[in-house]
Order: sequence, then structure tokens, then C-alpha cells
Amino acid sequence: MIINPKEIKTGELHAYMLSVVAPRPIAFASTIDKNGNPNLSPFSFFNAFGSNPPILVFSPARRVRDNTIKHTLENCRDTNEVVISVVTIP
Repeated sequence: MIINPKEIKTGELHAYMLSVVAPRPIAFASTIDKNGNPNLSPFSFFNAFGSNPPILVFSPARRVRDNTIKHTLENCRDTNEVVISVVTIP
């Protein structure tokens, strides 16, 4: 199967990309906006990039449906803070 990203809709490409890396870890990104309001969002585009120094990466990409910026990214930019929690299965 050959997929040309320039020839399919973003939502369809997004689904293909998710299926390539499944199963994948899920992270909760916890932020607070500049007015003190909390926000907790799940992220599947998340992974560990290193341990010395410890680096976790998540990608608050734009929303596929309307290309707007997610609140998590706005909050990170405004406060320079985010807490990442990993979802575990009991």
C-alpha cells in the first residue's frame, strides 16, 4: 500500500499514522491557563526520548477537524508549565 500525504485528507492520514504506532502509550497533559483554570487532556502522540537528561515528548498538534490550536498548547505557551502523567492499566 502506498499513501501519498498530499493526496488524502488530513483526518485519513491521521488515522493511518495512529495505526502505525499502535498500541501506544497514552499521556495526560495537565496545564493551567493564565487565569488559573485547570485543563487535563489525553495525548496519544507521546513518548520517551531520553533518560539523561529525562525527556518526555508529547505533541499538542492542531485539531484535525478545524486546524485550531489546542488549549494545552496555549496554556504551555502562556505559563511554561505542563505535568505529564502516564496512564497505566491495573
